[in-house]
Amino acid sequence: MASPATVPILVLMGTAGCGKSTIAEHIQGLLGCEYIEGDDMHPDANVQKMSRGEALNDDDRWPWLRAITKALTEKATKLLAEDTTSTRRAVLLTCSSLRKSYRDILRQVPTNVAKVTFVYLKGSRELLLERISARKGHFMAATMLDSQINSLEEPNPEEESVIVADIRKDPPTLARWIVDEAIKEKIVYFAL
Repeated sequence: MASPATVPILVLMGTAGCGKSTIAEHIQGLLGCEYIEGDDMHPDANVQKMSRGEALNDDDRWPWLRAITKALTEKATKLLAEDTTSTRRAVLLTCSSLRKSYRDILRQVPTNVAKVTFVYLKGSRELLLERISARKGHFMAATMLDSQINSLEEPNPEEESVIVADIRKDPPTLARWIVDEAIKEKIVYFAL
């Protein structure tokens, strides 16, 4: 449970094809809150590597994750003065966050500023592959899915603040369900 004094940060996480960006856009439409697209923060070298079908290694990821954490801290700090019941007083981030060590870096936002909760967009390999294969103009090659699935360390609700969301729901319904869960779990302190 977050303190009403801190800014809620919801990190939409999961493998390629789980709908992070689509769901984030729907949530942002509901809330009008800040939104950071984690993929946009990848340095060019990372994007080029993934476009060639090469998996990133941790040396590629650490600076990117630290830059995201810095951006989260800056956005949340600016929102601290907002009314705690305002739907605008939240930050959304899309970031695969496949390993716990990556999530640990994203949780390094000062706890007096924000509370980070992960929203794990969970789906079957078949559904994820179907979605990736249908994409046009995205740098993530379909061949990278198995690498991501093998790297995935599913978040444990006993150890991490997490909402597990089944991606079989249509995006508007799933976005609303996620917001309702965040309200029910007192992760956010506003109502729609």
